[in-house]
Amino acid sequence: MTCVAPVVFDECGINLCREIKIPECLLEDNPCTKAIELKVIDIDFSIGEIDGSCVETLPKRPNCVRVTLSKLKVRFAAKLLDRHCRVLAEECFQALYLPDKDSPHCDDDTNPPSITIDLYAPYGVSYYGECKECIPCINYLGFVEGPDRNNELRQGIGCQGLAKVIEFDLDDGCMAVGLSLYLKTIYFIQYRLKHAGLCVPPKCIPINPCEQNPCLEFVEGDLLEQSIQPLELCTRPKTIKPCCYDPVEDPTPADEAATKTECDNCL
Repeated sequence: MTCVAPVVFDECGINLCREIKIPECLLEDNPCTKAIELKVIDIDFSIGEIDGSCVETLPKRPNCVRVTLSKLKVRFAAKLLDRHCRVLAEECFQALYLPDKDSPHCDDDTNPPSITIDLYAPYGVSYYGECKECIPCINYLGFVEGPDRNNELRQGIGCQGLAKVIEFDLDDGCMAVGLSLYLKTIYFIQYRLKHAGLCVPPKCIPINPCEQNPCLEFVEGDLLEQSIQPLELCTRPKTIKPCCYDPVEDPTPADEAATKTECDNCL
């Protein structure tokens, strides 16, 4: 049996930090706030914009690409927590990392205008654009649905992010937010797997009992499985009823294979 799995060929990470102003109304509506938990749900890399992020091929290094990060529009989902870590409110907001030099949030040590790194990308990158326009892009694997292909695992350069509140001042309504970015080159590679059958996921059981009927028997019964199975399983498919077919002649039927496995475990 073969499978196709995403493989990380190269990766590196960077840390950024900047101060973010908390909306006053959010703190006023939740005076018991003692902590804030952040999740990075999306990043717009401003590719194609002036002084935005870009991906360049290196003529003398055909298996590598140069990635320049700049003007990252980072979207956060913030949870306001009380002293017992209970969620008081949840709010989404956006902040700009790696801004212009003239920005008050620019800092050469913690939040510079841009960062450039080289990545090993032997099979190339992903592109977007129409007709003859092909622009290399960076995909962020996050938590936002949308019409574009961002937030989906695909081949090329991918990015993931984690955020943490480093400092938190309720009086000033400000917080210092640290951002970790993980850049990876990902490609789908085919592998051959040895198997002894399909895995069996755990089955959920309903809590409230009701009158017995065929639908209830199905709900309380085993989970469905794919009808097309490896021959060595020697089991009748559960998605077809009635199931009338000749049994498969196999040198290692399921019952004998199970007995052999039990003996091996005893040893």
